[in-house]
Amino acid sequence: MVKTNWKMYTARDFSHLHYVSFEKDRPKNRAVILIHGITAELNHQEKFAESLELEADVFLPILRGYDQLNSRGDLSYMEQFDDDLFDFIHFVKKKGYDQILLVGHSMGCANLLRLIHRNPKASDHYLFISPFFHPTLSVYRNDATDQFKPSTDVDYVVYQKKAGTLMVLHKLGVKRILNWTVAQIPDEFHHSGRLSLSFRLLMSRFLEKVPADLFRGMEDRVRTYVGEHDEVVHPERLSEWYENTFGMNMTIVKDTDHNHILHDPAFHTSIREWLKG
Repeated sequence: MVKTNWKMYTARDFSHLHYVSFEKDRPKNRAVILIHGITAELNHQEKFAESLELEADVFLPILRGYDQLNSRGDLSYMEQFDDDLFDFIHFVKKKGYDQILLVGHSMGCANLLRLIHRNPKASDHYLFISPFFHPTLSVYRNDATDQFKPSTDVDYVVYQKKAGTLMVLHKLGVKRILNWTVAQIPDEFHHSGRLSLSFRLLMSRFLEKVPADLFRGMEDRVRTYVGEHDEVVHPERLSEWYENTFGMNMTIVKDTDHNHILHDPAFHTSIREWLKG
């Protein structure tokens, strides 16, 4: 069993940001930092920590704009997520762990690409789960941003055409559109029930373009997994794109989906074997 604790850390702008720690009673020397997707999915993240077959503490930073401590649904500037996450990695490292594993789930994988692009030595290993690498890739299901069906717990709406138009205006230097709403998600941290996300917040999660050499020289430190029945990703299409882009293989985990892969036994066994080897 793990202990679930809500705590705070201080970012470089002196604002306080929430994080959740899932800590084991036994001594351990590895920290796992898990970056959540367009929604935090706390229930699944807690099950991820409980299912992890590693002697490790798991830390889930609640990204700025999602928590109740700061302006909701927006950032102060582009790249603020990068600064916050580097601050959090430094904060965790100071606790004395010998190894750091950075994990991205869904859109959190896009944040992870940005961190690697800026500093590939930020972590000892990198793990991508159900990756939503970039909205322009033709590897996602047509209804992936409109999942209000009883058969799935992927529940959000992204206004893709609006976001595309705003990106064109942004490249033309138009600033007043940065805080315009481009997504609606379930609000896990407020009684209102829904949270509007700004163009600035959403675009700050992605690289403008994913470089083909991003993993060069660190292939043995990177692993990527997707569920066979993922509701957001076409696994075969993503696997083909991944191999063509990075020259690496991606693992498709049978009989699981976008969120349930986080606590799938076969997935966790594979992680353990990878990090042992």
